[in-house]
Amino acid sequence: MDRHDTNPLETLSHRLHMMTNVLGFLCCAWIAVVGSTLMAEINSDRMGNHRSPAVIEQMKECEGAFAQRFACTDDILLRGERGGASEVFLRLLATLMLPGVAWSMWRAVLDKTDRLCRH
Repeated sequence: MDRHDTNPLETLSHRLHMMTNVLGFLCCAWIAVVGSTLMAEINSDRMGNHRSPAVIEQMKECEGAFAQRFACTDDILLRGERGGASEVFLRLLATLMLPGVAWSMWRAVLDKTDRLCRH
């Protein structure tokens, strides 16, 4: 088949499908690099776990009978766990949102190109 006989939309569609591999690689690289960087930056102070110096200091301030001290430390630890979970969730969201949006937009372009080629 001569180069002039091919439909320009089919050529464009073929090239876009080839570029899908590049975008897939870039999305995976983004997730790997940014995700590992953001997760590595989480420290015990930000997570609010029982080993965090800030949490240990707060727990030292709990006074009263055993039940009161237990309730106080339990409340401090639960607040830290909730804060730590939201911190991890936000970092995962930041890691996955950009590649997810890019991939869905790319798929929409490919679908539109494929529809134009079929008609």
